[in-house]
Amino acid sequence: MTTNPILLDIKDLIIQFSAYKSVVKAIQGVSLTMHKGETLGIVGESGCGKSVTASAILQLIPCPPGKIVSGEIWFEGENILTKSETEMRQIRGKTISMIFQDPMTALNPVFTVGDQIVTVIGLHQKVGKKEARRRAADMLRLVGLSDPAATLKKYPHEMSGGMSQRIMIAMALSCRPSLLIADEPTTALDVTVQAQILDLMKNLKKEIDTSIMLITHDLGVIAKMCENVAVMYAGRIVEYGSLRHIFKNPGHPYTQGLLSSTLKLGEEKDRLEIIEGTVPDLSKLPPGCLFNPRCSQAEAICSREVPGTVEIEKGHVMACHL
Repeated sequence: MTTNPILLDIKDLIIQFSAYKSVVKAIQGVSLTMHKGETLGIVGESGCGKSVTASAILQLIPCPPGKIVSGEIWFEGENILTKSETEMRQIRGKTISMIFQDPMTALNPVFTVGDQIVTVIGLHQKVGKKEARRRAADMLRLVGLSDPAATLKKYPHEMSGGMSQRIMIAMALSCRPSLLIADEPTTALDVTVQAQILDLMKNLKKEIDTSIMLITHDLGVIAKMCENVAVMYAGRIVEYGSLRHIFKNPGHPYTQGLLSSTLKLGEEKDRLEIIEGTVPDLSKLPPGCLFNPRCSQAEAICSREVPGTVEIEKGHVMACHL
């Protein structure tokens, strides 16, 4: 495991949302550590709490209906959950940036690309408009756009999905943040462009010396990008380890199911395996292990008691009775 200093340390995070006559338990005691220079993948089905965790790091949980019930999020030695909104505005974009799932909706349609990147640079780096525009052009060149001057004058609707995502990356990295959160950054793109964007992020990580939290449901993306992996299910982390641990020796039945449902390079199958059932209703959670209604290996204890975290091997832990 990495010996670099700790960058991000989430401790026992609990987040709930008020719904009609019920409470949705979106995040239930998530603890997670990231080191400087690391690319950490968070993987799981839709609705497992990946994006909610990312939003909490930036204090973007809408309140109401959302509420961070308890927990701590330490970033560069400070608990950012104690920060005011004014203080968070200085953190967002400057030391923590985020790339959202759909670049076409993340960009403001009424402002040019140049205006949007220049605003971010001017806000956090305290430089004049001319210098901010020069830096914006440099960032567009860095993300592989051939005519930065022309691109700065364009509006979001004039660009393809791949170009828009490159612009989102340029904007996110324009202030050289310590942490880049990428929430499903390639989902809306075709396969060829996906590969280009992932290669771009990998190269820029080294060039800008940043850390990446990569949120995805795609194990292929995890395999290409990450050193360490956290597997989430129904608001909890069920397994954590290095990429090699997770892919070569998956311990949790849910992780095993995810890997079995993915076709590997050179492999031939008549049909892919599936994980039976669906993610539980987060307002009506089953007792015991949350995965037990879908688990083919479940025993009596699984429906009675919540499993604690056990270490399978050094740095590789899971929450499972088995």
